[in-house]
Amino acid sequence: MIPIFWICNLTNPEPGQTSGNGNPAILLLGVILIMFCCLVYLWIKILNEKTIKPEALSFGVSVTFIQLVISILYQRGAFLKYKNHLAEMHKEDFGFIDWQYIESITSFMSIHVNKQYFNLNTYLMFISASILLSLLIVYFRKKARNRL
Repeated sequence: MIPIFWICNLTNPEPGQTSGNGNPAILLLGVILIMFCCLVYLWIKILNEKTIKPEALSFGVSVTFIQLVISILYQRGAFLKYKNHLAEMHKEDFGFIDWQYIESITSFMSIHVNKQYFNLNTYLMFISASILLSLLIVYFRKKARNRL
C-alpha cells in the first residue's frame, strides 16, 4: 500500500507546470479501494480471533475516531495552506491572483493536489479508517450476538 501512496505523491507537478495527460493517480483509486476492503476484512479476521471485551472495542472505536478527526482537520488545514501558497506564487509570477485558476488546479481531480491526497498523514488516515470500520463491524456483531 505504501508504494501506491508514494507513486501517487510523486505524480504531483511543480506549481506552474502543466499536468499533461490528466491525473494518473485517479487510475489507482480503484486499487486503493480494493486494498481498503481487503484490509478491513483482514482486521475483522484478526479481531474475531481475539477475545476482546465490548468496553475495549468501544474504547478502540473512540480513540481511532478521535485520531481520524484530528487527522482530517490537520489535512484540511494543510490543503488550505497549500492553496494560499499557490496563490502567492501566482501573485509573484503575474502580479495578481487568478482565483479561478487557483480553484481549477486545486479541484478534486487535479493532478496539482496529489501531494495533498497521498502523503504520510493520508496513509495513516487510510489505515485508521480501516481499523475504525473493522472495530465497528466487530463491535456491532458481538452486540447482536449477545442480544440473541
